[in-house]
Amino acid sequence: MQLRCGGMSHTQDDERSAWRRLLAAQGIGVNTARKLVAACGSAAAVCALGTECVRRCSGATLRRSKEICESIARVDLTEERQWLSENSGRLIGFDEVGYPPSLVNLPDPPGLLRVQGILPPAHMPAVAVVGTRRCSPMGLRDAGRFARGLVEAGCCLVAGGARGIDAEVHRMAVRCGGRTVVVLGSGLACRYPPEHESLFDAVLEHGGALISELPVHQAPRPRYFPMRNRIISGLSLGVVVIEAPVRSGAMITARLAVEEHGRDAMVVPGPTEYGSYSGCHMAIQQGWAHLVTAPHDVLAVLLQDSVAAAKLMG
Repeated sequence: MQLRCGGMSHTQDDERSAWRRLLAAQGIGVNTARKLVAACGSAAAVCALGTECVRRCSGATLRRSKEICESIARVDLTEERQWLSENSGRLIGFDEVGYPPSLVNLPDPPGLLRVQGILPPAHMPAVAVVGTRRCSPMGLRDAGRFARGLVEAGCCLVAGGARGIDAEVHRMAVRCGGRTVVVLGSGLACRYPPEHESLFDAVLEHGGALISELPVHQAPRPRYFPMRNRIISGLSLGVVVIEAPVRSGAMITARLAVEEHGRDAMVVPGPTEYGSYSGCHMAIQQGWAHLVTAPHDVLAVLLQDSVAAAKLMG
């Protein structure tokens, strides 16, 4: 099948390739890409047009149109596709088959995902379990306890790949034969932290997945970790914070869940003298997170939501 756009004809493969180029271009999110495609007729047309044509079609300023065209011109996914092909990975663009439905309606959904392994099916309940890197022995025990209970209830677990709580969640899921998704703050070829290489491999071997919106060879950077938190929340029916201080990525994830994604946030309380639990206690005091002390509390909270309940009840 061919698509005709402004005198040019494009196959569906051309259009998919062009759509991915748009989504991979820096400074062009999903919403901007969709507006450009609607204005120009197709993604292939957007990629082929010059600055002046993009300006006329989109109504953007000349400077912004130039930035768009230059950003698209810099994209070359050839090396990424080769690496993914050699490492059992794949690219999944927004609106393509396989793109997680739970991410579609986020305010700023990731445009292009790089995935290794198997993402949970749409009907499988996914729960994020997150926490601090510098956790206490109590936090580690709770991470394992909640992970085990949620896996035994049929949930897929979602977390980052960091040291501390995140790593223990994935380890326990693997031990229990459960499925887990690691959302990275780096490219798939630069998995971070490096000491978790064997853990990441175990996640894949047990039917889980590694996922990133970053180019496969992108090294970790501090700014990428807050970005990936919205994917952790977006993939999940709710976010459970095991142990986290006020200023932490785990609390950012929980806030996103409640304020932007319409999900539930749940926190585990700890000793009041432990600063590592200050974020959990603050959320309870302010009333925007549920207090949970066991996996069945998490399930009870989720059962109050019709979408989550439907998935939990099968």
